Amino acid sequence: MRVSTFAGFAGRVMAVWLICIAGSAFAQSPAADADFQGTVKDGSASSVAGAIVTLETAGSTEQRTAITDQTGAFGFSALEPGKYKLTIAAFGFDVWTAASVAIGPGNNPPLQPAVLQVAGMFSSMNVTLPKQELAAEQVKAEEKQRLLGVVPDFFVSYEPNPAPLTAAQKFQLGWRTIVDPVTFFSTGLAAGLEQARNHYPEFGQGAEGYAKRFGAQYTDRVSSIIIGHVVMQSIFHQDPRYFYKGTGTIRSRALYAIGTAFVRKGDNGHWQPDYSDVLGGAGATELSSLYYPATSRPARRLVDDMLLGFGGRAIHNLLHEFVLREITTHVPKTVGLSQRILLEGTPVALISTEDWSSKTAASGGPIALVVASDLHVDGVILAPLGSKAWGKANFANGSGSEDAPTHVGLERVILTVGNTDVPLRTTRLRADGALEYHRVENSGRVAMVLYVAEDVPLPPAP
Repeated sequence: MRVSTFAGFAGRVMAVWLICIAGSAFAQSPAADADFQGTVKDGSASSVAGAIVTLETAGSTEQRTAITDQTGAFGFSALEPGKYKLTIAAFGFDVWTAASVAIGPGNNPPLQPAVLQVAGMFSSMNVTLPKQELAAEQVKAEEKQRLLGVVPDFFVSYEPNPAPLTAAQKFQLGWRTIVDPVTFFSTGLAAGLEQARNHYPEFGQGAEGYAKRFGAQYTDRVSSIIIGHVVMQSIFHQDPRYFYKGTGTIRSRALYAIGTAFVRKGDNGHWQPDYSDVLGGAGATELSSLYYPATSRPARRLVDDMLLGFGGRAIHNLLHEFVLREITTHVPKTVGLSQRILLEGTPVALISTEDWSSKTAASGGPIALVVASDLHVDGVILAPLGSKAWGKANFANGSGSEDAPTHVGLERVILTVGNTDVPLRTTRLRADGALEYHRVENSGRVAMVLYVAEDVPLPPAP
C-alpha cells in the first residue's frame, strides 16, 4: 500500500514538473512571425501597379515599404503581430489610409482590396483670417521693419496680398512712428542744425530758441503723419503704405514707383488719384502757419510744398523699390507678389526606380528616384507624387545587396520642379552624414528621405 501510494505521489509530481517545463518553454518561445498581403485597385476595379504601400506601427517612426506589382498585389513578411497603420499612395489618386490594421501571427487572410479614388484637380483653398484680423497681423509685421535695424520704416508693405487697413490701424502705424525714439532723436538733430544756421531768427538762440525749433520740427512731423497718413487717408478710404512690386523689368518697376507718387490704392483695392496726400499736405502746410514766423510763409509756399510732395514720394518709392529693401530688417523672404521660396532643409521622400544592385555600385550610378509623396509649399503642390529625381550612388565595402550590406552615399541629387533644378542632400543640416534608407519589400529598391540643400527661388505662381 505504501509503495502504491508513493508511486502515485511520484507520478503526480512528475506530471506537474513536465507541465511546468512545457509552460516555461512555451512562455520563452517568441510569437510566430506574421505575413500580410493585399491588393490595390481603382474605382473601376482595375489593378493599380506601382502604388507605394507603407506599413508602420502606432507611435513608431519605423516603417516598411512595398510597391504593388502589375496585378496590384503587395506583401509583407516576417512581421511582429500587432496593430499597424497602412498608407497607400499612387500618382493621380488620393492617399488611402487605414489607421489600425490588426495583424496576427502566421499567415493572415488577404486584406480586402484597397480602392483608390481618383484625385480631383489640385486647387488651393485658402483658409485665412477675416480681413481686419489679417491686416492686424500684417501691421504687427510692418511695425518691426527698420532701415539698418534702427530707423522705423512702417509705411511700406512687402506682403504679396496686403489686406486693407481700418482707420484705427492707420492711426496705429502713424502713432508708432511719431512716438518712436528715432523720431525724437532725428527731430532734435534737425532742430540743432537749424539753430546752428540761424534758420527762423525770430525763434532766437539759446535753450529757448532750440525748444521752439524742436517744437516746430516735431509738430511738422506729427501733422504730416496724422493729417496726411491717417485723417485724410481714412476720409478718402485710401491706403497710406507703399506696396513693393519687386518683379518685372527695371523700367516697369521704376515707372510703377514714380506713378504711385500720384495715385493711391483705395481700401477697395482699386487705384485712385492721390487726394489724401495732396489735401493732407496742404492741411499740414496751413497748420504750420500757426507756429512758424510770418516771414517764413511766402505766397508760393503751398504750391512749392505740393510739388515737393510729389517729388519726395517718387524718390521715396524708387529707393524702396530698388535699394532699401536690402537693408530693412524683418521683411518677408518672398520676393515680389507671387514669388515662392523652397526652403533649405525641406524633406523630400524618395524611392529608387531600380534595384540597389551590384551593377549600380560598379557603374557608380546614376540613380533614378521617384518622389514618394507630394512636395508642396504654402498649399501649392510643386512636385507631385511620381516626379523624377536623379543622382549618383557611391558604395563602400560592399555591393549594397542584402548579402553584402555597405555604406552608401549619394552625390549631386537633383529634383526638377517645373524648369528649376533643386539640389538635395542626405542630411537636414550642412554636415556630412550617412544616408539612411530602408529596402522596399520583395525588391531591390530602397526608400529614403533627402533634404533641399539650399533656398531655391521658384517662378511666380500662374
